[in-house]
Amino acid sequence: MSARISLQLENLQLRAGGLPEGRMLIESLNVSIQSGERWVLLGPNGAGKSTLLMVLAGLVQPNAGEARLNGHRLADWAPADLARQRAWCPQFWFDPFPVSAWETVASAQLALSPQADAAQVETTARRWLSEFGVGHLADNDVRLLSGGERQRVALATACAQDAPLLLLDEPSAHLDWSHQALLQARLKRWSSSGGTVLAAVHDLNLAWTLASHALLLDGRGGALAGTREEVLGAGTLSHAYGVPVSQREEDGRRWFRIDLEHSA
Repeated sequence: MSARISLQLENLQLRAGGLPEGRMLIESLNVSIQSGERWVLLGPNGAGKSTLLMVLAGLVQPNAGEARLNGHRLADWAPADLARQRAWCPQFWFDPFPVSAWETVASAQLALSPQADAAQVETTARRWLSEFGVGHLADNDVRLLSGGERQRVALATACAQDAPLLLLDEPSAHLDWSHQALLQARLKRWSSSGGTVLAAVHDLNLAWTLASHALLLDGRGGALAGTREEVLGAGTLSHAYGVPVSQREEDGRRWFRIDLEHSA
């Protein structure tokens, strides 16, 4: 990963649906995200995680404030240039046509470089599928894959775009434990080479092991950003989710548990 990024959010405000009368999701967010960092985005359902990722992908506009990528407002980037800086992996995928897994991954490369060598594009696509443990499904129709298999094809597609910033909406969805571990390993390797990751997740323990930094939304306009040690604590998580969260420390690792018996 040769390119590096700097993402600045300045007084960013988000409302539900992007409407002035929409429920306040984020009142005012100021945060700086740099190359090599792994940010997890957490919060209850409807807190604005997916909306924020779409704003950072340049797909929707905030209600107030702005986001700057490498010093330039996201709104000022040409779509093709922005696509070379960030890859967005949404929460849901729709596959209306029969297409193979490797062709799906290749589409990310060809969208940016239509004249790229076809053989090299296919080789790269198959390599990324292998990185996520679905290389043996490269020639399969994506419509026939399981949820977890399709998710890994989506992750391979995002990485094949070779953008320094990965925006991932629930990347661990449908993944079993072994493939969650594989995902973490790949994302940590991505950041170790200078790439930046911002991923929305629901599993608190997965968030701790993946993150270097965290952004916690409470769904009531509040947002807390910082290192994982600063943000991911029993008190802050209990406040954001509205349920009692406990934590314990073991071998330098922090574990979280929700007290379901007392959460009603």
